[in-house]
Amino acid sequence: MNTRLDTIVSRQRKSRVRDLAFAALVVLAGALSVTTVHAAVHASHAQLAHR
Repeated sequence: MNTRLDTIVSRQRKSRVRDLAFAALVVLAGALSVTTVHAAVHASHAQLAHR
């Protein structure tokens, strides 16, 4: 039988896993954003160089 403390500890563990998953998604989105901006800047410079 679980005590109230056991229930609280279990919920906190689940929250940590959820928070870590969210943080990983934020990092992934940030990396994708930086890559996309870098590619756009590179394409822009390449287009200007050909003029």
